[in-house]
Amino acid sequence: MRLTLLLLAALALAACATPSVYQDPKTGQVHQCNASTPGVFPIIAQGEIDKCGQAYERMGWKKQ
Repeated sequence: MRLTLLLLAALALAACATPSVYQDPKTGQVHQCNASTPGVFPIIAQGEIDKCGQAYERMGWKKQ
């Protein structure tokens, strides 16, 4: 039982957030949204990336 819990905890901590890339259709400029949160908190990290992406989408940038 302990081993199972340990393996599940290790798996949860090893998860990572995927960065997003956005491009300005007018200028062609590209920006990558990354998380500053360490990988041990993937849910928080993905939230940072999502907020960054929403800001660029409001400015008219397109997700690549």
